[in-house]
Amino acid sequence: MNFIIKRKVLIAMLFVGLTMLGFISYKQLAVELYPNATFPMLFVQVGTPLEVDPKYMENQAIIPLEGAIGTLEGIEKIESTAGQQSGSIQISYQKNTDLKFAYLKLVEKIDEVKSTLPEEFQVQTFKFDLEQLNNMFMTVQVRGSGGVDRVRQITDKEIINKIKNIEGIANAEVFGGREKSIEILLHQDVCDSYGITPADVRLALNNNSKSRTFAGKVTQNNQLHFVNVISEFDDIQDINDVIVK
Repeated sequence: MNFIIKRKVLIAMLFVGLTMLGFISYKQLAVELYPNATFPMLFVQVGTPLEVDPKYMENQAIIPLEGAIGTLEGIEKIESTAGQQSGSIQISYQKNTDLKFAYLKLVEKIDEVKSTLPEEFQVQTFKFDLEQLNNMFMTVQVRGSGGVDRVRQITDKEIINKIKNIEGIANAEVFGGREKSIEILLHQDVCDSYGITPADVRLALNNNSKSRTFAGKVTQNNQLHFVNVISEFDDIQDINDVIVK
């Protein structure tokens, strides 16, 4: 203690030097918003242009893929979800696993199973790193009275299209609640007599219902509006009028 009291200048210079050293180190420290790192996870995405029962998605696509993935080495945990038009499988690997090699083995295994799945399913395998977080996602929560189904309908009719028309937004999707759907039942004998297959019906419906397409911009009353062309079925009668063959 006496040493510190008697050498005030030395101690002061020491603290000033440490402060300057810390400031210089801080200015030269490389800072990244998201470091270049890789999660020990791989993902398998299953999609279909048709709306199917989640149980059908699970039994016909998710479970066969999980069975094939489970034979690979180094896997710590497998988690999956199944919906009406998409399903996903998250594969967590053990630490120090070579993800490049694991990714190649996973793609090889998925390619073996693809041919055994129903033709309406498309399967993709991908990995995720922190660099992809530069393309951020935003979640908007809609709340209200009348139940989740009413909130879902109002969101579909009045909110989602306005969000999609905002500049810089590539796509927006709605989750939650029950979405209205139409089930089409085919009579096998009638289809055989006309030479119609389920693939013909699927193709005709897809060709008559095009997704949103950006057409340009329009300025009105000093406000910029984004124009999108949509070709969707608005009424059940529109589906009845589709010519299959």
